[in-house]
Amino acid sequence: MTLTSRRQFVQYTAAATAALYGDPVRALANACLNFEQHEQNAAPLDPSTVRKLASEISGQVLTPGSTDYNSARLIFNRAFDRHPAVIVRCAGAADVARALDFAQRQNLPLAVRSGGHSRLGYGMCDGGLVIDLSGMNHVEVDPNKRVARAEAGSLVRDLDTATQRFALATTSGGCSTVGIAGLTLGGGEGLLMPKYGAACDNLISAELVTVDGRRIEASQNSNPDLFWAIRGGGGNFGVATAFEYRLHPVNKVLAGTITYPPGRISELLQAFLSLVTTAPDEMSVASGILPSERGRRFWMLVCHCGDPRHGNELLRPLRAFKPEEDNVGVMSYLEAQEGKAFLPAPVAHFQTNLFLPELGADAIATITTATSGAPPNTRLLIVPLYGAIARVAVSDTAFALRRPGFELDIVGTWSTPTEKASAVEWVDALRDKLQPFAHGVYVNQLGDTSEALVRASYGANYARLVEIKKKYDPHNVLRLNQNIRPD
Repeated sequence: MTLTSRRQFVQYTAAATAALYGDPVRALANACLNFEQHEQNAAPLDPSTVRKLASEISGQVLTPGSTDYNSARLIFNRAFDRHPAVIVRCAGAADVARALDFAQRQNLPLAVRSGGHSRLGYGMCDGGLVIDLSGMNHVEVDPNKRVARAEAGSLVRDLDTATQRFALATTSGGCSTVGIAGLTLGGGEGLLMPKYGAACDNLISAELVTVDGRRIEASQNSNPDLFWAIRGGGGNFGVATAFEYRLHPVNKVLAGTITYPPGRISELLQAFLSLVTTAPDEMSVASGILPSERGRRFWMLVCHCGDPRHGNELLRPLRAFKPEEDNVGVMSYLEAQEGKAFLPAPVAHFQTNLFLPELGADAIATITTATSGAPPNTRLLIVPLYGAIARVAVSDTAFALRRPGFELDIVGTWSTPTEKASAVEWVDALRDKLQPFAHGVYVNQLGDTSEALVRASYGANYARLVEIKKKYDPHNVLRLNQNIRPD
């Protein structure tokens, strides 16, 4: 990996020291972002060296001169326009091992891409090597054992399509183009989590390639320390190449979205809170405050995997507010998963995240005030955590959001520099105003990074994660992520 110069180290240390004063979370985030920008510089590669790598790879090696290079480097968050020296489209674990070895021998920054949805663009890097798993997307289902085995380049859509052929499913993300690897390794929220827990709670085993080239299994019986860490600890410990999931009988569901006319945000948030407070495990519901030409509108995403009559009865109080659009109906789970995503298409955006144990009156008032005067390119998503996901002990997995509460995603999008400035300012301001009510963050939804934020993501689990990082990646080769530092 690229060695840090003394000057870069001094710059980073000075920025981190400044974090002790003023706003420590934001200052540390800026320090880490600046550090990564320095780190993503590498000397040009000798073409003969790249050709030798290509001869050893069963998949495909792309360089800036390759026909598919520009499309291959595109990621979901178009705020990032990164140009790696080499993209290795892996065909299997052997390719992953060779790519890991090559990056380390050539002192290259290293990124790992599955679905490319990292909020910080970590699936791509400047001047380095990208391990692209997108070609590894085969999914096998054993309907008798209710188990699915999915390669790590599979998307949510790939997993759902394969399992729904047998009227089975497991918790997976709310956007069909999200990669299952990043989703699961960071925890994995989805429509089925009140009933069946997070994606990582349904993980039976995973196959990984470690930075020293070993191919190992992580499960309750094989490398259990690593199995604990990858259920929430991200891609810090190795490159996952395959996952084995527990499946559940899920066929028809009551699902869809409900959208209200502009206004009445506070009342609708209170009604939403009442629904969440009494919702059974079969009911999954999230809410958003979205822009429109006529003002801010309250939006709900619903999925009930039990008796649809019961689901409709639960929605009766919110339907009394006379929604403008109501497309909730009985459909297949696969149709529900392909429904309207919060950010439906790739776009430049900045997103941050908070976890609120309670959505009290003061928090609702803060949200209502902030969204009523928000720039048109901003939005807020509220994802309640309750049911099965909140009945797992914090220490059972690295994923630490185990108490009932509300995960808030605060997002700003842009297509011009002026829009970017207003969006980022609004996102930061609302986060700061809600911070007094918050306790923790969801690592998969962070669009900024720092050691302070990573620590906040894992809480009491952080120290144990550091020890496991030291064991599997002592030199922090895998550091383009929400990084757990081994020192």
